[in-house]
Amino acid sequence: MNRHLKIKPDFYLLEEVAAILRSSKRTIYNRIYRNRVYGERNPVPPYIKMNGKLLFPSKDFDKWIDSQKTSD
Repeated sequence: MNRHLKIKPDFYLLEEVAAILRSSKRTIYNRIYRNRVYGERNPVPPYIKMNGKLLFPSKDFDKWIDSQKTSD
């Protein structure tokens, strides 16, 4: 068996999403909050909240990333 084979997780943690997006955790929290409270339309990846933590389903996150691409 190949020990170096990487298995994709079902969920990304906030820290992982922030690193992928090259953003801070605070920025992602702020965007989610502003969308929820003020009805703003900031782009945020799909997430669920479980036990007080934000979890980002990896399949949905990948689809969201693809949908953010622009063709200028």
